[in-house]
Amino acid sequence: MIRKLAFDEVVDAIDRLSPDEQIEIVHLIRCRLAEQGRQRIIADVREARDEAAAGRAQRLNLDELAKEIRG
Repeated sequence: MIRKLAFDEVVDAIDRLSPDEQIEIVHLIRCRLAEQGRQRIIADVREARDEAAAGRAQRLNLDELAKEIRG
């Protein structure tokens, strides 16, 4: 079974890497975060399309949309 690492263990492990390896870790994390963001957007679009197809979507003007986004 794979043991989960605590955050401080990960940071300590990164500190032991070479500067080039640390740069690569930063690049890898940024790429993974970007992909996760893309996947969230895809899921949101699918959900919106499903709601629209089911007649549960409502039309909003720009002011209403901005208000909804702000919460």
